[in-house]
Amino acid sequence: MIIDPRGTIIWLFVAMRDSMIDTNFDVIKILSAGAKALGAGAEEESRWEIPTDHSDPIDLAVGMPVPEGIPMASLANHFSKVLSSGRFVEMEYEYGRGKIDLRELLNDPSYGLTSLSQTPDNFILFNGGSGCMESFCATFLNPGDIVLVEGPSFSGTVETILKYQGKIIEVAMTPEGMSYQAIEDLVAKCRRSGDVIKGIYTIDDFHNPTGVTMSENNRRMIGQLALENGIMILEDSTYSGLFFENTPPLDMYSMNGGEGVLRMGTFSKTIATGLRLGWLQGSSEAIDAIGKTRSDMGNAPFIQTVVSRFIASSEYSIHVKKMRSLYQSQCKALTNSLTQHCSNYLEFIEPRGGFFLWPKCIGVDSAALTKSAAEEGVIFPDGSLFYQDPSLHENHIRLAFSGNSPERLDEVGLRLRKAFEKLLD
Repeated sequence: MIIDPRGTIIWLFVAMRDSMIDTNFDVIKILSAGAKALGAGAEEESRWEIPTDHSDPIDLAVGMPVPEGIPMASLANHFSKVLSSGRFVEMEYEYGRGKIDLRELLNDPSYGLTSLSQTPDNFILFNGGSGCMESFCATFLNPGDIVLVEGPSFSGTVETILKYQGKIIEVAMTPEGMSYQAIEDLVAKCRRSGDVIKGIYTIDDFHNPTGVTMSENNRRMIGQLALENGIMILEDSTYSGLFFENTPPLDMYSMNGGEGVLRMGTFSKTIATGLRLGWLQGSSEAIDAIGKTRSDMGNAPFIQTVVSRFIASSEYSIHVKKMRSLYQSQCKALTNSLTQHCSNYLEFIEPRGGFFLWPKCIGVDSAALTKSAAEEGVIFPDGSLFYQDPSLHENHIRLAFSGNSPERLDEVGLRLRKAFEKLLD
């Protein structure tokens, strides 16, 4: 028996407390099916983590804006003005579709963020592109519903679909984008079997990871096929504004007159990933449904107001033009370096925009190359990570040129050549 300074007998409480604690609580046992589908509870090491002991590594693994390209001074100015305005509403929950000021700008084609002007209520704001994808799945996917995705595709999208227990079918990429013939065949097959294709997810401009831009004809045919069969298209326009010279074809949302397509955009690649600000554009019926499934109290009105001011001041359009030029010079530096030093080891098509290069390895296994390259101080993922079915992988690697200066990218080819030579010795 123990008596505390207040004279309370506490030994019985301690004994009871200790007897109630289950020291063998099994977290794994209560994991959701969606969490298990993403590998929760497994002890596998992440294949994205590529260790290196190199003293000066060049990281080509993640697609992010180069730090010196982030408009820090302009953003700081707008942040300061919003904070000094004394408007506490910017610091409160935003329960609706997002700040009307920003949605009006998104709806105005003169700012380059849409080609189809409708109303601000055709837009809803979320926590980056990932928040848009979460909302699409929460609103439209039932367990077992099929979503067609490009093979390869952005792994974050695939993981979100799996978390909601959707079924993924990968559609082969062609120089025209997703294979229309493959989609048509799958739609017919599922119609016969009774399986439900709920959505088609595509990054149709400067695709991640391949860099391919879908042709205008392919967009039109896929858009019409989906509309006729009640399949929602989720069009990921993350990279659409980052063309080097020529603008990409008209987006599928505009081609379909806003019907049967949700168009997803984000400021992560044009301004900064840390803003966590993205949007969906869709029909009023679709946006109404999406608004009813969200439970996140809205998306950071303070950030929305800052970005609104940045766009309305015309600084955004000037900034994006600079970033297009910068990314083009980065892409050119990388492709020139690879052509000079690795032409016997790599095949690739130079992209016309975006962040990524998708080279195919010749005579060397791509997974082995990632390890050999890490020893030489070049970090990048194996292409198999972008497939749900790794057997579809054709020995590619993905190189993100967006986060390094042209001077740093000039060094990549020589380092990679050394990595190839070590494997071929």
